[in-house]
Amino acid sequence: MTVSPDFAVVTAVLFDWDFTLAYSLGLDVSHIARTAVLFQTYGVACTEADVAAAQASLEADIAHGTVAVSLRPQKKREIIQLYRQLLRRLGHSDDSYNFAYEIYAGYGRLPHRLFDDVLPTLRQLKARQLQLGILSNHSSSVRQTIKQLLGDIIPQERLTVSEEVGVHKPSKTIFRQAAARLRQDPARCLYVGDNLEVDAIAAVTNGGFAGGIWVDRADEGGQLQLPDKVLRITSLAQLSLFLGRKV
Repeated sequence: MTVSPDFAVVTAVLFDWDFTLAYSLGLDVSHIARTAVLFQTYGVACTEADVAAAQASLEADIAHGTVAVSLRPQKKREIIQLYRQLLRRLGHSDDSYNFAYEIYAGYGRLPHRLFDDVLPTLRQLKARQLQLGILSNHSSSVRQTIKQLLGDIIPQERLTVSEEVGVHKPSKTIFRQAAARLRQDPARCLYVGDNLEVDAIAAVTNGGFAGGIWVDRADEGGQLQLPDKVLRITSLAQLSLFLGRKV
């Protein structure tokens, strides 16, 4: 029998940023299309089809063992490596680390929108005296975007950004630092994110959090057996049910 988090001890809730609280460009924009727009913003001549072809070429090289790159990177270094490989396949004249870093940092500056359930939920949780924070594998540039969209609810000092601390989820260190930034015991914190392994499970097994909440907005994981202290929701509004508060 799966053990649920002890919600009675929770005093703080920390959130992932991308695709948990906000999304860039549009909900109907694919990852490939988003990458194409990002590259175009930095002067790379490419279409969505070009990026798709570049990614397919990269996937083939990875399968043949000629290139070692992660297609689902979490770390800054891994993302920059991925961008450099795509730039080469797109025939761009500059595939340097510095240029790829500019693109990496630029992602946080793309137009972002909050999901509809974010503001009502966060405002209610704050009104109930729960401490709120954000922990994100991201570049420092995302701070300004978060400030614009959520600055009146979650102040900058409660943001933990991987580029700034030099470690990334699912590392134990970054979860502990995020809790400390809120002056909270990890065992009294929840972490909410859209990645089951890197967010929800790692918060519990690595970070020692009271619980990990997986935001499965696509409602695709209903049949999965989740570990102890990990729960699945399909809307942030459901947090109120687990916390015993009405949102």
